[in-house]
Amino acid sequence: MEKSNNLAVLILAAGTSSRLGEPKQLLKVGNETLIQIAVKKALKISSNVKVVLGHKNDEIKNEIIDFPISIMVNSNYKEGMGSSISYCIPYFLEFEKVLIMLCDQPLIPLNHYQKLIKKSSENKNLIICSKYQNRFAVPSIFPKIYFKMLENLKGDKGAKKFLEENPLDFVLLEDKYSIDIDTKKDYLNFLNT
Repeated sequence: MEKSNNLAVLILAAGTSSRLGEPKQLLKVGNETLIQIAVKKALKISSNVKVVLGHKNDEIKNEIIDFPISIMVNSNYKEGMGSSISYCIPYFLEFEKVLIMLCDQPLIPLNHYQKLIKKSSENKNLIICSKYQNRFAVPSIFPKIYFKMLENLKGDKGAKKFLEENPLDFVLLEDKYSIDIDTKKDYLNFLNT
């Protein structure tokens, strides 16, 4: 797949993992951490990858320091996902679109991201999101016309409410690929699948 020059990727990895009790970004799947898996996938999509960290950022940074990415630290990460998105968006103004993804969905296949990009190229001014478990969610691609609105996100509202309130198209993702790891039970279930 040819990398897109006008698309940048933002990986959200700033959370406290409060329900897990340890940084989920550092959980291992095989020989790699969740944050490494996310970064490697993102670099197959775009050469312009930014990761936003917050909680335990020094530990997590060590896992990805050798990748050709930009690492940002949101000092207001405790306010939630919306604050991380609004903090980072001003750094994407040179790009036409930003794909926002999470670091804790390791099963999403690369071809799902490719489908999002293809659909986005066919609908240049439309948000293209994923749909799973009967809801619209990230990973999603946001065109530049939405950057100002994303910059105004507050607290823990993240992209979910944003997706509910704006015109969009979507790519279906099978529920089995949408697993995100929030608790020890999620992690153990994931390892045993």
